[in-house]
Amino acid sequence: MTGLLFAIVSRLSRSSGSEVILIVCFLLGFGILLILAGINIAGIRRQLSQNYSFIAGMLLSVTGVLMFVFSFPDNCLYPRVSYVIIFYSLGIFLLLINIFANYFLQAFESSKEQGTTVQKQCSVIANEPDQHNDCSVLATFAGILITNITTASYEPAFLTNTSGSDDTFIVTDTASGEKQPESQIMENTEENTMSDPAIAEEIKEDNSFIEPTALETTQFPEIVEIPETEDIGIPEKTQVEDIGSIAVASAETLEISASDMPVVPFSEFRSMKKTDIKATDTMRDAARKILMFHFGVMVEHERGTKVGKDIEQLHDMRVAAMRMRSAIEVLEDYLDMKKMFSHYRNIKSTRRVLGSVRDLDVFLEKIDHYLEGQSPEIRIDMDPLTDSILIEKAKQRGNMLEYLDDVKYNKFKNNFADYLLGKKAWKMKSINKNGEPVPCRVMDVLPVLLYTQFAAVRAYDEVISDETVVDPSLEKYHQLRIDVKILRYTLEFFKEVLGSESRDLIRDLKALQDNLGDMHDTVVALELLENFEKYGRWGEVDKKSSHASTGLQDYPGVDAYLEYRKQELQNLLDTFPDVWSKVIDPDFSVRFSQSISGIYLS
Repeated sequence: MTGLLFAIVSRLSRSSGSEVILIVCFLLGFGILLILAGINIAGIRRQLSQNYSFIAGMLLSVTGVLMFVFSFPDNCLYPRVSYVIIFYSLGIFLLLINIFANYFLQAFESSKEQGTTVQKQCSVIANEPDQHNDCSVLATFAGILITNITTASYEPAFLTNTSGSDDTFIVTDTASGEKQPESQIMENTEENTMSDPAIAEEIKEDNSFIEPTALETTQFPEIVEIPETEDIGIPEKTQVEDIGSIAVASAETLEISASDMPVVPFSEFRSMKKTDIKATDTMRDAARKILMFHFGVMVEHERGTKVGKDIEQLHDMRVAAMRMRSAIEVLEDYLDMKKMFSHYRNIKSTRRVLGSVRDLDVFLEKIDHYLEGQSPEIRIDMDPLTDSILIEKAKQRGNMLEYLDDVKYNKFKNNFADYLLGKKAWKMKSINKNGEPVPCRVMDVLPVLLYTQFAAVRAYDEVISDETVVDPSLEKYHQLRIDVKILRYTLEFFKEVLGSESRDLIRDLKALQDNLGDMHDTVVALELLENFEKYGRWGEVDKKSSHASTGLQDYPGVDAYLEYRKQELQNLLDTFPDVWSKVIDPDFSVRFSQSISGIYLS
């Protein structure tokens, strides 16, 4: 109990500290050992010094616990961790075998003596009602197992002879909690059955139909067969009077309609096929429609993300969260950020948690692509890197599942859904406090917003296309990627009111964003690979507290992959001018203007 309470209080998880894990594992392991030892001592008939299986089990289990305590975490590695598991598991196994062996023998001897032992125990209980038989539960359980092994019949565990008679059993009524003899229950059931004319007539017409007893229907509901409608002669829409548990169950089954089916959570958002934005909508109302649509996409892919069978489910859920975050940032001036801020913060947290797993999926996909056609030796050399990434992915996926199952996340979803459905909170005034008109419609605000974003993208041409700059800073490419993403997302948000030219614009911007995104991912990957070669593990490393490994020669496969990614970065830099020229070209600007003019024609 102390171990369980400590695990709850300390919120034990994969990311918990080594001290917390050590204390919890020690308390739980030692607690299980004490429980099994107590049960063994209660059931052992001969002296403990002569019970070798019990002594061996105790010694092995204690040895396993002590080895774990003194080796965790630094020395709890293979093969020592295997010894810990073997010693502890074998000791527990011996203790369990000893428990069942003792109580099986007791139950078997009791059955051979034809209940002599049971009657003696019952007489003791009758004379001393305040005392409790410590072995009765285990002896009864062992008797049930013996009965199943030796015979084909089954005696329910809730039928316990405590009256001293071989013919009468005490049965607890689950409805009233009172105890009645089994024979009395059977008689009452038969009387109730025959007193109902409908059921009596049914039994006369069909002798194969036998009304289940109250005991069977309560304890074993799976044996009750519900007859079809045509068998019992009940019309589908006829209201049936209470003619017994079977008839009632049948009527309730027949009366189930579509309205009684469980409602799919957030169905209002999942059913949205498009945002349905109009040019005459206010920017705030347009933002509401955009958020509702992408919130539905996020919720729709949540289950697939948790299952983890298809990594694209996680990708789609992450993109939906990322677009909600971008929509709030782009349309911030037209939203009530005091009410939106808490939702915005939760959306950012969701995107970050999903991204930590998605980034590792992408990295593993790139490694698989690199290993295609490679020799088995190179694949083996890459195993340390792949294993380290898989371990990190398991850790991040555990954090993600913990986040998605947390009360805070589900509370955010419910609160955000209520906020999106409350139309009053999304009303926007077209006149300010001074009585002056304020542009707030999509057709009035969106053109200025798009031209401002496009101007921010074109401004990078001065830096990137400057012939005097041989190798512009990669940080500039990263900033350009963010601005291109904002422009692309804004076009996608409002494509329903823009001209048809917006589709080609989005395609060209996506090609540029993919190039810049791969460039940024490669730069981050190179830094992580260098850290792995130096420190021997994946992820960001605290260089002050971490010690470097022996050197690059430890991971020759990783060294080759590092050179491969450097060449990939150079290829992306070489192909960048082509995709950049399509966006900076005058023809793109003309199509951009034509797309915006479609707002007034929609």
